Amino acid sequence: MKKSNIRQRVENWLQTRGHLINKNAFEREINVSKGIVQKYIKYDKKISDKHIKDLYKLIKKFRDI
Repeated sequence: MKKSNIRQRVENWLQTRGHLINKNAFEREINVSKGIVQKYIKYDKKISDKHIKDLYKLIKKFRDI
């Protein structure tokens, strides 16, 4: 079984746990435009690779707690 790439991991995490997080706080933490995460969750709008990497780092912080 192939290990999923970072984009797939982040998108899967947002789809399954996106309703549990404060999306605005996530966006402020990684310094992106307001609504990026919400647009992905609600409208399936693609998130840029740079933002995916930043989101991945932030999600990893949650897992380390």
